[in-house]
Amino acid sequence: MEHGYEGSRISRIARRAGLTSGAVYARWPHKPDVLAAALDHILRQELPEEFGAERFGLNPFVSDPPDPVAIMRLLGAGRLDRGEHRDVMVQAFGSARNNEAIRDCLVGFLNEEARRLCGLIEVGQEHGYCAEEFSAAALTLLWHSIILGSQLLVSAGLDERYVPDDDDWTALLWTVVCAVCPGAQPIE
Repeated sequence: MEHGYEGSRISRIARRAGLTSGAVYARWPHKPDVLAAALDHILRQELPEEFGAERFGLNPFVSDPPDPVAIMRLLGAGRLDRGEHRDVMVQAFGSARNNEAIRDCLVGFLNEEARRLCGLIEVGQEHGYCAEEFSAAALTLLWHSIILGSQLLVSAGLDERYVPDDDDWTALLWTVVCAVCPGAQPIE
């Protein structure tokens, strides 16, 4: 993250990890392999196996009315912070253009996140909380675009004056949720 893909050196990575370069190369023979493994590790932290309603011990779409706080946590609120994990996405998208290993890792992550988002939306549709006139795929792409787009913009260094505070962002996202979830109640 500090030096970007091109500026990263295996010797520096090894030193910071308390290893020798030889130990790193024994496990990952090429620089792209090391960086793909690092990206995979970071993305697994970003999207743990228990992502989704189970992670929070509830399913927001089966409560009546749906739990807006839980839905916002699942669909993008909190994605506006400038944490280093957010910056990884900018690096990953940039590096994926020229690096097949990183591209494969990133695509795997994006597909898994889309699968889980789609699952949440399908549950919402089954319980009558998400409009059925839109396909789960279309709603998934909308949420994925909002989540990743906002994350990439903020991580890329968007000026603070163009980044809303969490309350404003949550209110806007909830307005979008209400548009596609007819049973949703406004946030107080």
